[in-house]
Formats: sequence, structure tokens, C-alpha cells
Amino acid sequence: MSKTIFDFPELLEETLLPAAKACKYPLLQCSRASLERWFRKGCRGIVLESILICGRRFTSEEAIERFIHRQLRARAEEARQEPSQSMSKKAIAEASRRYGLPEPK
Repeated sequence: MSKTIFDFPELLEETLLPAAKACKYPLLQCSRASLERWFRKGCRGIVLESILICGRRFTSEEAIERFIHRQLRARAEEARQEPSQSMSKKAIAEASRRYGLPEPK
């Protein structure tokens, strides 16, 4: 479902960027498809705030920064909750050596 100006009224007070320029924003540097997906579905449950004005999608520099900070917090939270991937690989490699099995790639 498309967001309207009523969903993110603070965007009108911020530095608006059309979606085409937001892809090239230094902190994002992403494809247009990724940007559209983040507008609609989000990433890790976090949606990039945007509004539709006269058929054109806009976001803001501030919304991009909030999105990135929320993503970083979500990743940090995931890292705290799940065991480290590298530790799991080390444990597998050690067990493989111990039991004479070939190490996984």
C-alpha cells in the first residue's frame, strides 16, 4: 500500500529528494529497484520513509539517515541474539579435523 503525506508529514519539512536522486545519495548508493523495495516492503522490517507527490516518489536526506541508523541498530541487535557465523565455521572446522572429515568449504 502506498504511503501518503499523512503517513510521514515530517518529510515536508525536510530536504526532499526524488527517488532517482536518492539512489545516488552518498550513504545509499543503491539501485532504483532496491530503493523501491525499501519504500514498499522495507528491509529487516524497517521501511524507508517516502511520499508520493503528483505521481512521483520522494524521500528526504534525513529519512535516509534515519533508515541507515535503524538498519545498523537492527543488525547490531541480530548479532547480539544469534551466535557468530564465524565462530560456527571455526567450530565445524575443528570438529572436522578432530574426526578426520574433510573440511567444508
